[in-house]
Amino acid sequence: MLIVVVWTVIALGLYRCSVQLSDTDESIAEETQEKEEEMPTIPGETAEEMMIKENVPETPFDEHVRILLMNQGYQGIYHTELHITGSEGMVITHDGETTEYEPDSEVVLRAGDFQDDQMVCIAGKNGGRIQINDIGRNSSPQYRGILECYPEAEGIVVVNELLVEEYLYGVVPSEMPSAYPDEALKAQAVTARTYTYFHKQSYAYPEWKAHMDDSTSFQVYMNCEETQSAVEAVDATRNQVLTYEGEIVESFYYSTSSGYNGGAGVWGDMTSAADDYLIETGEEIYASNSEEGEQAYQQYIDNGNETDVEYHEAWYRWTYGKSLEGDAVKTFLQKLYTLSQLHPETVKIRSQYLASDQLPMEDAVRDIRILNRRKSGMVAGIMIETEHFRVSVTSQHAVRQALCGVQDVVTKNDSSSYIMGDILPSAYFYIEKIYDNNGEKGDNLKQIVVHGAGFGHGCGMSQNGAKNLADRGLTAAQILAYYYNGSIKDIGELNI
Repeated sequence: MLIVVVWTVIALGLYRCSVQLSDTDESIAEETQEKEEEMPTIPGETAEEMMIKENVPETPFDEHVRILLMNQGYQGIYHTELHITGSEGMVITHDGETTEYEPDSEVVLRAGDFQDDQMVCIAGKNGGRIQINDIGRNSSPQYRGILECYPEAEGIVVVNELLVEEYLYGVVPSEMPSAYPDEALKAQAVTARTYTYFHKQSYAYPEWKAHMDDSTSFQVYMNCEETQSAVEAVDATRNQVLTYEGEIVESFYYSTSSGYNGGAGVWGDMTSAADDYLIETGEEIYASNSEEGEQAYQQYIDNGNETDVEYHEAWYRWTYGKSLEGDAVKTFLQKLYTLSQLHPETVKIRSQYLASDQLPMEDAVRDIRILNRRKSGMVAGIMIETEHFRVSVTSQHAVRQALCGVQDVVTKNDSSSYIMGDILPSAYFYIEKIYDNNGEKGDNLKQIVVHGAGFGHGCGMSQNGAKNLADRGLTAAQILAYYYNGSIKDIGELNI
């Protein structure tokens, strides 16, 4: 038996939506090395070969996707309470019984209300949307399709099943501002659709047969309400995906480029096949692990290159000062120890005779240095030294976690401020060291200043890059050709 609370809803408030561009640790891509002032050269396929088809089907390819909806603040998968309404009313099915609710009714599901283990299915009447209130998004999301609510010991798990094309209506405006040029939005629609079909080949949450969730771990979905420009971008590219040698690819994308693309090497463990469509650009000297190479990269960060597509973007360059005195150093070392417990494969603590849990007891940091970087400039490893310990951190994601300070301030290229979460804006940076007593190397570090570039993991399509290319007059097909080594296919042509 299911117990629900129903009452009349007088007004449904919609919040003003603000979009933050992706770091989807979330395209297939190729960031060009060309630094010419004229229109960028299109690598790989020609624009004609990449051209989006004019004659798209009038109806969507009949494919569904299942998305697990995270709880408030995307903190986890379990909900303790759900407040649900339907724009046209609702039909709720539970344990073989169906109940209809009027448009002005709100149903409240609580974790303790489920008297059995039966899933509750909620559908909108007459094709209407289903709204979940108080879920902690930028808007009160109104979902197409159906909601399946599963009772678990930890709470309620919610899965939204709907058509892929309709899912993209909620992804595109959540991942890219709807005010961006139409051609950039079309490019975003193709990359998001490709990412979706790639992940439809398996279940991220097999227990509930969900392909993805709605967070930045995959693609942000319904954090902002649908917009006309986003819907038109999806419809204009209906059913089209990016492929390489006839296979659908994992189409990563992110907010803002540092000037070069990190390629498949951003993830460290991508297969050689991914190297063919996720191409790294940059300068070989940056990866030489030499003083000359490090100086060359520092000069590039400091001066930039006016021909970079995003030269005038706020996130093109940024700085962050991190204190290593007093309580700050204790917090930093404690964080390193915690990361080593969570990710022992990428954060390793070594000492000649002390146990690793003694690291937070150290009084100072003697050095932080870059172990290696890739030709794109991405830092792939750092070393932190104290009196008794050495801590190695490998992988761009772990490096970004290790050096950031939650709620610390980053200053962007336009002098505006950004309050960090739990990760640095990117792994494209160099470190300026400031020692005690204005000393030289050998003294303890008082502070480091991280001079960085770009926002996101750096693999695939840069969304701000797509905007700037569209502003220059490039079409969606040309933008995709600029970033990706592959071809555009109709999903109906593929065997997936």
